[in-house]
Amino acid sequence: MEISDLPTGVVGPNGSGKTTILKLLGGLLKPPNNKVFIDDKDVNTLNSNQLSKIFAYVSQDNEYTLGFSVEEIIEMGRYPYLGSFSFVSKNDQLIIDKTIEVLGLEKLRSFNTDELSSGEKQKVRIARALVQEPQFILLDEPTSNLDLANKILILDVLKNISDLGVGLLITSHDLEFIKQASDNAYMIKNGEILNRGSSKDIIVRENIKQLFGLTTLPEWVS
Repeated sequence: MEISDLPTGVVGPNGSGKTTILKLLGGLLKPPNNKVFIDDKDVNTLNSNQLSKIFAYVSQDNEYTLGFSVEEIIEMGRYPYLGSFSFVSKNDQLIIDKTIEVLGLEKLRSFNTDELSSGEKQKVRIARALVQEPQFILLDEPTSNLDLANKILILDVLKNISDLGVGLLITSHDLEFIKQASDNAYMIKNGEILNRGSSKDIIVRENIKQLFGLTTLPEWVS
C-alpha cells in the first residue's frame, strides 16, 4: 500500500485489517514477516521520536483524560520536541496556539476535557496529533459513535488539516464519510486489497457488494 499527501481512505468489513495497517505504519505493531518502509526507511529501525515526527496516530478508543484541560492534552503532542526538562518553548506554544486557532478550540482551551462532547473530544485528539507536526496523521474510525452533526464537524476539521499540507490516512466503515473525506481510497478484505483508486470512482455499488459479500443493496446506497 502506498500513501500520498492526498487524503487517503481505507474501507472494509470489521476484521479486514484496517486498524492493523495503521498500527503497522505507526510502529505500534511489528510486522510478522514483511517490512514496512517509509521513504525507503524500515519503520522498525526508527526510534519513537523519529516515528512520531512522521506519523501521529489517533485511536478510535475512548481515552481517560484524568482531568487535564484541552490545552494540556494538546500540549502532550509536542513531546517529541521537548528538551530534557520537558519545558514548552515559545516555539512550542506558538504551534499549540496556532493549532487551537485553526481547529476552532479557543473557547474550550481551559475546559476540563471530560466536560466536552464526543465531537469536541475528537477534535482535541486530532489537535494533539497535529501539533506533533507529522507528515501524516493516521485516523482510526474518526467518526465512530458520532452523530451526523459531529461527523460534519470532523469532516470540516480534516479538510482544514489537509489544506495545511498534512497527509491523512483514514480508516472507516462509513463509506459516505470516506467519499467526502478522502481523494483516494483502498477497499480491503481479509488483509488483501480488492480495489484502489479515486474514492468517488471505487466506492460504488458493485464494489460495495463485493467488499461485503452482498448480492443486493438498498436503493439509498449510492
